[in-house]
Amino acid sequence: MSHHAEFAQSELRIARCTVLLAALIGACGVAVGQEGTDKDAKAIAETDEPGWVVTLDLGASFISEADFDTTAGTIESTSFGAKLGILIPVDDRARLLLSFGADVTEYDITPAAGAVGTTAGTVGTQFDTVTEYGFDGLYTRAIDADTSFFVGGGIGVAAEGGASDALIWKGLGGFSFKVNPKLRLGIGVGVFSQIEDDVRIVPLPQVHYAIDDRWSIQSKGVGGKIDYKWNDELSMGVLGQFDGRSFRIDGDNTLVPDGAVTMTGFPISYYLDYSGGETSNISFFAQVGVVVAGSMEILNSMGTTVVDEDIDPGVFAGVGLKIEF
Repeated sequence: MSHHAEFAQSELRIARCTVLLAALIGACGVAVGQEGTDKDAKAIAETDEPGWVVTLDLGASFISEADFDTTAGTIESTSFGAKLGILIPVDDRARLLLSFGADVTEYDITPAAGAVGTTAGTVGTQFDTVTEYGFDGLYTRAIDADTSFFVGGGIGVAAEGGASDALIWKGLGGFSFKVNPKLRLGIGVGVFSQIEDDVRIVPLPQVHYAIDDRWSIQSKGVGGKIDYKWNDELSMGVLGQFDGRSFRIDGDNTLVPDGAVTMTGFPISYYLDYSGGETSNISFFAQVGVVVAGSMEILNSMGTTVVDEDIDPGVFAGVGLKIEF
């Protein structure tokens, strides 16, 4: 192989790795169009095919009943989501990743017995289905055999019931550098809008360290995971990542009409990731764990906080299915 061909292959590997690292940050696994599965990011990032790669990612999650910290009452939620991912080769150094997603969440919120006034429970018990739609784009390019960068953004809507004026957006960018064959480091920054609230600016560290042939440590948005590769088809490990979402409240809410909600938490889980082998185009992901550091902030239509409630830890479980076409 010529020196030019070797360099081109190296750049292609760098571009694929950057797609993976950046997609772990920018893809919606957390909330569609907002912050945060790495399933389809990983599959499309690792391909050597020159043509387009299309994936469909389906997922569901459940967070068990947890108590509000100060005003009593409880909250639990069930979510379902789908995302279509399209990886487009721009040239031998660059890739463009487009994704279109939809997510629905049902909150079951119960106020404390006899609760009156504006509390997390009395506002949340009126919630209808929360629906989110998003479109994301992510461009990655290898600068040379060791260094690459990414830049991207997304736009969508997130609304409860029939609420309008529910636009959300995000932007992100950064770079990564291969320190040695086992270690890649980088840094990025993400800017995420919140309805009726200040934008959230977060650092996005990028780390991929192959300890040996089986163990690795990887960053994942604002968080990371420790992965153990059991064999070529099955891996498992521990995953922790910040989760944040914002949505508009319907105007029919009697306490905070046309207000907004910002939900945050940090899920920590044990996961299994089954790829199905080299000839399979279907993979499966499952996780179980606990959501810690949860909070629910409710703002009125003027952007003033009327409720800021911590949420006790709650057990959660999630499953995902990815199909590659």
